[in-house]
Amino acid sequence: MNFELLNEDLAINLAVIAGLTTVAIIIARTLVFKALMSFASNSETAHDDTFIKTLKKPLTLIPLGIGLYAMVQALPLTDTYNTYADLLIKSYFYIAIFWSIADTTDSLRDFIGEKYDFLSTTLRAWLFRTLKIVFYLLGIVSVLELWGVDAASIIAGLGLFSVALALGAQNFFKNLIGGLLIIGEKRFKQGDWINIEGVAEGSVERIDFRSTLIRRFDKAPIYVPNSVLSDSEIINFSEMPFRRIRFHVGLLYETTPETIMAIRKDIESFIERNTNLVDSDQAQSTIRVTDFNDSSIDVLVNCFTKSTQWHDYCVAREELIMEIMRIVKNNGSDFAYPTRTIHVEKD
Repeated sequence: MNFELLNEDLAINLAVIAGLTTVAIIIARTLVFKALMSFASNSETAHDDTFIKTLKKPLTLIPLGIGLYAMVQALPLTDTYNTYADLLIKSYFYIAIFWSIADTTDSLRDFIGEKYDFLSTTLRAWLFRTLKIVFYLLGIVSVLELWGVDAASIIAGLGLFSVALALGAQNFFKNLIGGLLIIGEKRFKQGDWINIEGVAEGSVERIDFRSTLIRRFDKAPIYVPNSVLSDSEIINFSEMPFRRIRFHVGLLYETTPETIMAIRKDIESFIERNTNLVDSDQAQSTIRVTDFNDSSIDVLVNCFTKSTQWHDYCVAREELIMEIMRIVKNNGSDFAYPTRTIHVEKD
């Protein structure tokens, strides 16, 4: 009877602890979390909001850990089992603490990126990704030390293992060094439009330890090893201040020199006043007669768009072409097309 009463009391205690733990988690995730978010929303920056959001996990893990500890204390365990249960609870808290700290590195990365610009976006991402891994490793080492495992011996063993691993992972380290060279030399950054001849062309989406993700204009992803990028010639179109428009206009041979000069002057005038094209104060345009072609007198049109974006470039090029068509027609000339004259001699 006493045994049944003991079991009943234990069940009641465990149920009470589980209930209190559930209530504590609900309060922490709703009232406490909402209060912190309300406090953070009053500030001008959004980084404290991001930081508070990372606290949602520890606000759950800590009450849960306390509840588990209370349950273990309520159980009638022997000294041996009680010791192991103690170690498990402490391991849980170590993992929860270091896991939560690792999660806060993302908000810290964004905060530093906004306040200080001495670190590039890619380098900042690498540093804080490494920092997050360090926190995870510290958590694992702390748990091992807690259980009496000599972490120093394991690390030393891993050092010998890493030598053997390095021999078989030369490509990985080559790509890692290539990535560091790319970041250090600032060849390109996330969001840049680049072209690697014969490899890929598109927008840089992410630079990782081993490879760089380039998103082509058809939205297909290409993962290029960093070693290839570090050894290749790269054209970074995002670094150009303007984008060039270059083509030839073929005029009829019947067009007089005076008409050609008038056409040229009208084209130059349009380029100067068009808001999408670069004027002569920023970059020199070239509108010149260049060649006597087989069927036409060729006029070179070479100018620049203010925007380097593909859509804006197409709009500016279209405006220029349509205006040249009007200019040529208004000046009484026309566009030449390939012709061939055949002379037939009679015997």
